[in-house]
Amino acid sequence: MATTKQLLLLRHAKSSWDDPDLIDFDRPLSGRGVKAAPLAGRELARHGWLPDLALVSPALRSRDTWRLVSAELPAKTPAKFVQALYEASAADVLAKVRQANAATSSLLVLGHNPGLEEFARRLAGAGSDAAA
Repeated sequence: MATTKQLLLLRHAKSSWDDPDLIDFDRPLSGRGVKAAPLAGRELARHGWLPDLALVSPALRSRDTWRLVSAELPAKTPAKFVQALYEASAADVLAKVRQANAATSSLLVLGHNPGLEEFARRLAGAGSDAAA
């Protein structure tokens, strides 16, 4: 009997555009993002959506989101910071998901739009509720 796998997709929390001299990769979270990320972690825990592994874009806002989210989870979750998830297309995200260890039963991918959103849209398929 096949084991059900779980894939969790999470976009980084709201980032700051306050410093125009920073390159995109180094943009931090905004105040709103710092408040929202722990809430996302609590929601993951509340629903029992607990990843065995997190694949995280190494951009500062993604790393900070993961730090705040994972602090709310009941167990420490290993994270791999994956350069290919920064500015990733939907195909790039799929490639990284496919490369995950077969023993991973619940995988969280934390990255950026538009690639992450497009990946989710492709997974949902044409018959899905567009508003969802």
